[in-house]
Amino acid sequence: MSAKSDTLEQAVTALIAARTALDIAPGARARARVDRAFARLAALLTPRIRYLIRVYGLTGVADDAGQACAIAIHRAADHYDPARARFTTYVTWQLRAELQALRLRLYGEHRSAGRRQVTTILSLDAMIDAGADAWLADPAAEAAAERRAADCLAGRVADRLVADWADRRGARLDARRSVAEQTLVRRQLIGAEAAERLGESDRHIVRRAFADIVRHAGGKLH
Repeated sequence: MSAKSDTLEQAVTALIAARTALDIAPGARARARVDRAFARLAALLTPRIRYLIRVYGLTGVADDAGQACAIAIHRAADHYDPARARFTTYVTWQLRAELQALRLRLYGEHRSAGRRQVTTILSLDAMIDAGADAWLADPAAEAAAERRAADCLAGRVADRLVADWADRRGARLDARRSVAEQTLVRRQLIGAEAAERLGESDRHIVRRAFADIVRHAGGKLH
């Protein structure tokens, strides 16, 4: 394992530990430790993020791409299992998937970019070629596949609900706070974090978000 990979492993381990401590004992200091750990991990990944944003032709929407990458990092840390593969591999595929999804939402499957077309689409074949398909293996087979499919569907619905909620809020928050609150609300939507463990300020954010989502979600999920 390279020195850079080692550093990433240490950074994500620190973030996971900080999140665990926050779950056990919520509070402003614990939340600040999570924010610092995430900021360090994001800083280490910045060169890779800039490169992937260029690869996907998203430099013109760098702010949106940056938020997508922040969500990818949060998600990678949420689901990372060090016994299965290196974090550097897993987070790269999460980043690629989020940027691909953003590109498809903005431009469709293909879009001319000067003299060439950017068609860097994440695929199962590409993952297998890169050796990242180990993350897809599940010894529990059918039952686990069904659970994962249900989790994936729930995650996609949560992503859409949270994205719509964030869009309605517009530019009222700075980008960093917006990403943190989107991640908080998403974790509550999918049941990844016990509500009773949240601090009062986080519970207030979640209550307001859920109320807004309920008001606007009717008839939109087809």
